[in-house]
Amino acid sequence: MVSNAASALGEAVGRLIEEAIVEGLSEVVEAHGHTIRPARLTNGSDNAYQIDAVVFDPAGNPVIIIDPKYIRYTKHNRDKGSWLCVAHYNLRKTYPSIRKSIAVLAGRWSVPSKSLIRSFGVEILEVPFAEIAQVLAGYGIAFAWPEKDRDTPRQSWETYQGLDEDTRSAIATDITSAIIRQLRADVVQVLETDLNLLPHRISEVEILLKTDQAEMLLLRFDTAAEALAALAGFVADRPDISALLQPRPH
Repeated sequence: MVSNAASALGEAVGRLIEEAIVEGLSEVVEAHGHTIRPARLTNGSDNAYQIDAVVFDPAGNPVIIIDPKYIRYTKHNRDKGSWLCVAHYNLRKTYPSIRKSIAVLAGRWSVPSKSLIRSFGVEILEVPFAEIAQVLAGYGIAFAWPEKDRDTPRQSWETYQGLDEDTRSAIATDITSAIIRQLRADVVQVLETDLNLLPHRISEVEILLKTDQAEMLLLRFDTAAEALAALAGFVADRPDISALLQPRPH
């Protein structure tokens, strides 16, 4: 018996969504000579991130990263939203082969959290909590209950445990049916776009400065010329560069 039936059921629903996404995209991904699977990717600082669905090209390079994240309560937005931002941003810096990152946000996500995630270049697809609850209700599983209710989640967890694999698979398909078509379209758009035929221009330059005092300053520039001009100020051998580390006006 689990100690927290509500948490166990939520985790189970999250896994169903993860598995449905990989299964729902496998055919179209493989038709383009690529593969999709969960993977643990490491960034340039040796930080490892477990990504639930990664599309790899034939050479084994990650091309698309997809992360489904389920939360029941908006109070958990900050933790999971921040993880998405950091993980996807760091991995895209490490793997230039990644051409798109997607977050499938299931459950209750706040507008500020979604805005923050988008600001890091992550595309968002949503599976609202009400839709999840409606699907589960169709299989006799109550999913909407007051936060302090202990009886309903226990009963729902017991009902879920009694389902066979085919029924669980059907639930996963029903929950994700509204987003799978868009996910497939996104994947096809990436895999069928020949980057060799598209111009590559610099849209922004970022320079991260680190000092021996554990200070960090991120500088952003619109052009490479502006970045080089700023770096020129650090070329001279200076015993103290603190004056040069003042934040630039926006």
